[in-house]
Amino acid sequence: MRIAGKKIQEDYSRCVKLPRPDGSSWDLKLHPLRLGFLQTLHERGIIAPAAPTIIARDSTGKPLRDADGFAILQRGEMDARYLEAVEKYHQRVATLVLWEALKGDDRIEFETVVPESHGGWDLFADQLHVELEESGWTAGDLIWVCERVSELSNLTGENFRDAQQNFFLPAGTDSI
Repeated sequence: MRIAGKKIQEDYSRCVKLPRPDGSSWDLKLHPLRLGFLQTLHERGIIAPAAPTIIARDSTGKPLRDADGFAILQRGEMDARYLEAVEKYHQRVATLVLWEALKGDDRIEFETVVPESHGGWDLFADQLHVELEESGWTAGDLIWVCERVSELSNLTGENFRDAQQNFFLPAGTDSI
């Protein structure tokens, strides 16, 4: 693609310094997320969980019914297993955002083996998260890097809110 006759720069990055608790910093070269990053996550099986459907109940525990006598159903968004699955999904997405952004930094080497097919990406994200944790990364570090990647990928302000809605769609929902 060209703009005003000039070929668009294909690859760009930003060097950042991740502050460490001892006052030092880690130099990281971040790359923006590819346009198809969300689609790639879906293709690799990283999909937001859907809340379970439960029967609505009154204060005594009796099922609520509609005018036709059918039980009223609602999303069980407070279900413990669902909340755990949502937290795991967010952890995987953040970890894969970090991995994607650091792929182009030749100084960074991960020990976790990248899957060769579309399967196994959930396990890859989980193992990579453990590797990061064992290497001294904190939850704050991961959030800080994801914020820098969001800025670099123009996922801030209104753009971020639009993209964020797509990141957190439940399974079985059309995304794009």
